[in-house]
Amino acid sequence: MKKKISALFLAAVVAAGNITASLADNISEYKEELEQNEEKMSEVQSQLDDTTAQKSTAKEEVEKLDTELNQVNSEYESLVQDLDDTNKQLSDAQAELEAATAKRETQYETLKSRIRVMYEEGNVGYLEILLNAESFSDYLNRVEYVSRIMDYDNNLLADFQALETLINDKVNEIEDCKQELEVLTAQTAAKKSELDSKVQEKLELISKLSSDEASYNQQLADLEDDNEYIKSLIQKAEAEAEAAKKAAAAAASNAASYSSSNKIYSYGGGRFLWPVPAYVGIINDVYGYRSSPISGSGEFHSGLDMRAPYGTDIVAADDGTVIYSGMRNGYGNCVIIDHGGGFSTLYGHNSSLCVTVGQSVVRGQVIAKAGSTGYSTGAHLHFEVRINGQYVDPNPYL
Repeated sequence: MKKKISALFLAAVVAAGNITASLADNISEYKEELEQNEEKMSEVQSQLDDTTAQKSTAKEEVEKLDTELNQVNSEYESLVQDLDDTNKQLSDAQAELEAATAKRETQYETLKSRIRVMYEEGNVGYLEILLNAESFSDYLNRVEYVSRIMDYDNNLLADFQALETLINDKVNEIEDCKQELEVLTAQTAAKKSELDSKVQEKLELISKLSSDEASYNQQLADLEDDNEYIKSLIQKAEAEAEAAKKAAAAAASNAASYSSSNKIYSYGGGRFLWPVPAYVGIINDVYGYRSSPISGSGEFHSGLDMRAPYGTDIVAADDGTVIYSGMRNGYGNCVIIDHGGGFSTLYGHNSSLCVTVGQSVVRGQVIAKAGSTGYSTGAHLHFEVRINGQYVDPNPYL
């Protein structure tokens, strides 16, 4: 058998270094992404602050407009009431005008009758009344009568003129008041409509700003979630990088330790999986003739003694069926797996066994825990590859 110094540990060191470098790149990318995320958050927060300020200003403007609108509404209602009252006054005045007009017509007819009599009789009519007095006492009575008739005629004419003037003045005054109120009411209604439009416009703006505000808050929440996720990725990558550094250091230490004793084997081109995943490529003794570690005499070593501290997982090198599981002479607690095609593998010196005879196992399944049972000077795994029952050098098959 040819003993080889494997490049496996060197590859492991390089791989660990590559992993560390890759993780460092990932961490750098994550931090850059986190920085970009925080810049975006700052931008969104600024937009949110601006939106909130605009919304606050819009609310203040709505409050002012509401106050002004309430005042205008009050003025408008008062003007409408005044206009209603004025219309009622105008209606009443028109009714009075109609009544006065009817009275004026009656008075006018009476006056015309008096004038007609005076015209027909002339002023002598009054003198004849006086000259026809039968006594002095009757004369005095007739004088008083004529005087009253004349006063009545004069008063009737004056009342007619005063009533006509009063009615015209009242109607004109009410008409002027009505026109003024109509103008004021129309102006106030226009102002009310303008304020209503402004309030509605501001309310629509507030609604839009509220929607924008909610959108920005959601963006901030999403970005915060992204930040937490990125931070977790950074922590994970940093932990993995630290673990990779430790693994690289351990691999370098193991390589230095075991290369000096020429106990590192090449691995990776054969049929079977290395049965001690925690210590791939590390062996304590080789296949072939050697000096027995127990008796010191020469003997043929039928397998590889692989590094496996007490309790280390021992796994099946390939799919197969367990054909032996128990104590077996110098092998101690031993498992043998039939892989078909004449191939079988043996796993010896285990502290405990995890499978039973007849059980099917798959490649990489834990079948035992490492120990030092049987002829053994310390915890390790004795591993054999057999073809048609005859052991062969395991190295080409690993």
